[in-house]
Amino acid sequence: MTAQNSATLDPGSPVPLYQQLYLLLRSQIHGGALRPGDKIMGEAELCEAYDVSRITAKRALNELADTGLVIRKRGSGTRVTDRLPPQPLKASIDGLLEKVGEMGRNTSVRVLSSALMPAPPEIRAALNLPEGARALQSRRVRSLNDQSVSFLEAWIPEDVAEGAALEAESPTPMLLQLERAGISVSSATQTITATLADALSAAALDVPMGAPLIDTRRVVFDAQDRAVEFIRVLYRPELYQIEVAMRRVQGDNGAAWVPRPTGRPEGRPDRPGAPATKAPKTP
Repeated sequence: MTAQNSATLDPGSPVPLYQQLYLLLRSQIHGGALRPGDKIMGEAELCEAYDVSRITAKRALNELADTGLVIRKRGSGTRVTDRLPPQPLKASIDGLLEKVGEMGRNTSVRVLSSALMPAPPEIRAALNLPEGARALQSRRVRSLNDQSVSFLEAWIPEDVAEGAALEAESPTPMLLQLERAGISVSSATQTITATLADALSAAALDVPMGAPLIDTRRVVFDAQDRAVEFIRVLYRPELYQIEVAMRRVQGDNGAAWVPRPTGRPEGRPDRPGAPATKAPKTP
């Protein structure tokens, strides 16, 4: 029987204790600390290890069972299922359009809703739209091996959506539809942070409210530098990884890490005895 109890729960957190315990145990399963067939602490042992009530421990274990991560049997305890969690999707900061296409081929999409509506202030600011402007909103869930990975909300200016004849109900990513319609996508700005699941995203991703999520927001621009799409994607962190490829170089201010495109590098990273690659001089 195994369960790491080095972590502690925070009674002062707005996240309920049963959710904290559920997330801790789920993280141990996805991280490999708890492996298929391992027996997890019982309710009484969890109560003692984490100083929680029997009801809290029971609910956390029931949440794990409901998501298919464990099997609970009276008399034999709770064990991790033999079904291994899917390997997380990997994405890089570069190769934006290519990664969208790759993800579309390896996952399935369920369209939750799509409608043309007045753009809220945040969307107007991101897309540089005037007050009262409308935009096409599309909400989708992307799944990997029948497990929800991401909850996506995209906004496209009304004239762009109509000009490109976008099919909002199609599982094809909006970005690819824009490209196919002849819109030249040239650049994007992206921010990545963390957030907690609200009622909408929790239901879409099949996670408890308050569960941690990766929050990615991106504004896509065409060749004329006009914003043609705002997209927010919430990812389950155990099923999604962001990969940044880097290269060690020697600059005027010493050695530094600089980003390089993912995939096969143009040249081997600098190493002892090899000619140094000059980094840009720091202003």
